[in-house]
Amino acid sequence: MVILSSLVAGLLVGGCAWLWLRRSPQQVGMHPRARIHPAVVQETAAVEVEVPAADMLQRRFLLLALGVESPALDGLRVQRAVVDDVVAALTRADLSSRYTPRRPNLLPQLIQSVNDSTASSRSIARIIGSDAVLAATLLRIANSALYRLQGQDVQSIERAVTLIGNDGIRQIISAALVQPVMESNNGMDARFSTLLWEYTLRVSLAAADHARSIEREDGFAAQLAGLLLGLGAALTMQASADVLARPPLRVREPGTLLELLERCSAPTAERIALHWKLAPAMVQALRQVGDVAPAGLARSLQVGQLAASAAMLHAQGQLQEAEAVAALSAQLPEHVATWLWKRVSQHDSGRV
Repeated sequence: MVILSSLVAGLLVGGCAWLWLRRSPQQVGMHPRARIHPAVVQETAAVEVEVPAADMLQRRFLLLALGVESPALDGLRVQRAVVDDVVAALTRADLSSRYTPRRPNLLPQLIQSVNDSTASSRSIARIIGSDAVLAATLLRIANSALYRLQGQDVQSIERAVTLIGNDGIRQIISAALVQPVMESNNGMDARFSTLLWEYTLRVSLAAADHARSIEREDGFAAQLAGLLLGLGAALTMQASADVLARPPLRVREPGTLLELLERCSAPTAERIALHWKLAPAMVQALRQVGDVAPAGLARSLQVGQLAASAAMLHAQGQLQEAEAVAALSAQLPEHVATWLWKRVSQHDSGRV
């Protein structure tokens, strides 16, 4: 009886602890993956841990973008006071409006048009052409190495829509909407901003292709959700810059920023999706980014992050092509990994 009572008590205690660990990240509005953070160490100690290949590649890219070229992740310092202040800034009602950008005016109209199989390229071009910034951004993306289909530049919106087709325009239209929002944030240095945008484009492209071809999900939804992840990262950096600029002035630690990017980007993207009144499937996918066994759009987003991280590291000379394909093959069937790698790595020959 004593043994049985002890066993029951132990199960109850263990169960309560498990439930507390599961709900504590959500209580502060952060992503569940923030519970386990092997990439960085506390201010008081440094420990070595094994990190799964997919997470390792993403962390290596983020650190590279932050100016840390060494792949070693041990010994990075985290300023807990800065982390707490940034989390508060991103989640407090009185401050969160600063980090929740206004929905682009044309987003609802464009979503309706690109999802309407009867919409003509001329009608879509007319909507895009009504916004000069959007039109210029779309043409720039359409002429980038990632989407370019011919030797000469595309000079008109209607020509771009006709040449790329409705499926292609679905994949770049949201990018043209989100890029000006990302560029308006001044909390990032120029190098990080450039690399983050290139990474975000690749995430959204790979996620869209994977969702449409493998998951049989809406590629446009995956595209827009991938772009929102990049926007969430940009706003996280903005909040970090704001906190670091306040007294007492503190040093910009890459380990602290890595902690914040991994911890806050997806929840911030989810909040933006809710604010913009996007489809529940997109909100749910962003909520599940980082889960151990995601499905549907969330799975496509994680594949997009892995493919984009590998492509960016390869473009910066930090990863061999064979290593990149091997990392993708560990998560996907080999033929899918090879096809997806060709898709995201072709952007290495040009810039957006």
